[in-house]
Amino acid sequence: MKATKAFFNGEVIAVDAQFAVHEAVAVYENHILSVGTNEKILATTDENTEIIDLKGKSLLPGFIDAHAHLELYGTSLLGVNGKEVEDIRELQQKLEEAAQSTPRGEWIRGWGYNQNNLADGRHLTRWDLDEVSTEHPIIVVRTCGHISCVNSKALDMAEISNSTADPPGGKYVRENDELTGLLLEAAHMNMFLLANYSESEILKGLELASQDYLAMGITSVHDAGGYGPDHIRYLQRAVQDKKVKQRVYALYGSLKDSPGMVEKGLESGMMTGLGDEWFKIGPAKVFIDGSSSGPTAKTRAPYTSNPKDSGILYLNQEELDSILGKAHEKGWQITAHAIGDQAVEMMIGSIHRALEQYPRSNHRHRIEHAGMTPPDLVEKIKALEVVPIPNPAFVYEFGDGYIKDYGERIHTIFPLKSFADHGIPFAIGSDSPITTVNPLYGIHAAVNRQSKSGSLVGDTQKITVQEAIKAYTWYGAYASNEDHIKGSIEVGKLADFVVLSDSILECETDRLKDLKVEMTVLDGEIVVSKSSREAVR
Repeated sequence: MKATKAFFNGEVIAVDAQFAVHEAVAVYENHILSVGTNEKILATTDENTEIIDLKGKSLLPGFIDAHAHLELYGTSLLGVNGKEVEDIRELQQKLEEAAQSTPRGEWIRGWGYNQNNLADGRHLTRWDLDEVSTEHPIIVVRTCGHISCVNSKALDMAEISNSTADPPGGKYVRENDELTGLLLEAAHMNMFLLANYSESEILKGLELASQDYLAMGITSVHDAGGYGPDHIRYLQRAVQDKKVKQRVYALYGSLKDSPGMVEKGLESGMMTGLGDEWFKIGPAKVFIDGSSSGPTAKTRAPYTSNPKDSGILYLNQEELDSILGKAHEKGWQITAHAIGDQAVEMMIGSIHRALEQYPRSNHRHRIEHAGMTPPDLVEKIKALEVVPIPNPAFVYEFGDGYIKDYGERIHTIFPLKSFADHGIPFAIGSDSPITTVNPLYGIHAAVNRQSKSGSLVGDTQKITVQEAIKAYTWYGAYASNEDHIKGSIEVGKLADFVVLSDSILECETDRLKDLKVEMTVLDGEIVVSKSSREAVR
């Protein structure tokens, strides 16, 4: 058997048990044929082999983003981008341009504003958006994806008035008993389902997202859900039609009424693991609390920035135990969005009680984000063999706000070193589009613990480059119970690789985010190539 492709003269980082570094790797069709020295690998080639000279660059297992939102990322590209605006007026101008080409009565959607980065230093209001249009419903989602602002037209369409009660797990923000248009958590989720994109728009967005993810070297995605119950169907169709090219592990839940969707999944008779290497049903997922940067995360003690606030809960302990306990009993992997330390503690408690009642080994139950995890909770995660899914890129994107909102608790936010020191397998997710999808920013933040401004954010939790690579590859496969087929460069595993612009192991740590993806190999095929690589033949 001769190789169909051979990559040689590089830094082939195997991410195996020894974290071996080789010179070359050979591929036969879509599997790894051999790993080792240049001489060994070139001996597997013949005149039909495509041979790629890596020229000393790093070749790693394809990145596995263990928590991302393909649908939200893709549809955000279809709306107005508010991430880089300097002030509210600039965002209004962008929305006004969109209004000119939008038929009267149809939605105008924006994404990505952050009040902390605006010169105005405040959230949007419905009156700001009414200045753009009162003939179109308008929704602009904050960068966290948990908060939005709508105009008066949107409030009228949703039949929300000053006398409307707050929904469970959410809040309509008011000033002097009058709605400002700002919607928190469940209030936002409910509104966006009304404002949601059409099926054709979502499928187009999924295709755009897949292209961008491939360009970043991401070959597998643990998709963390969309707004509505049809999300899984859209995603599966997009994978079948090859609009989404990555291998997808679909967390079974939704941003609106996640318990209701999980209940329907349990009633269907399916469970985690249904599918194949391209599309597979993942864990049952619910929401416990809000966002870290809002902030709306549920914390044990009040926020440092606001002693009167400690966040929002979607579920109480009894509700959480009930829905996830039933999922565990029926054989599902279970997980929950848990950011604040109170929410993380609640999820740990649910897992503990589920395992007590229905013991199961190798369950690989997860905690999405595990945002604020102090030492006592790290110990419990270790004891229960839970897999945390942290998002270190948040430290880079939102770190200055964390210092303000949480004070000394920044040393327990995404505590990667604590996880590593306890031997806890943690898989990194970008939570894109909340932060950049680029895994190299996630690795950079995990290693340096610096915000965009350069502030250190819990620098006691820095980890090594090797540990960060493992969390973006092998541990990602472990978190989906697929480490036997991917996540490392070992004979027989799937040929999913990423080639970087330089050596990641020799790169100065403060330059990690400046590395580029030169090539993405998926299922043995080169699907992205950004360099004029020279082949031997």
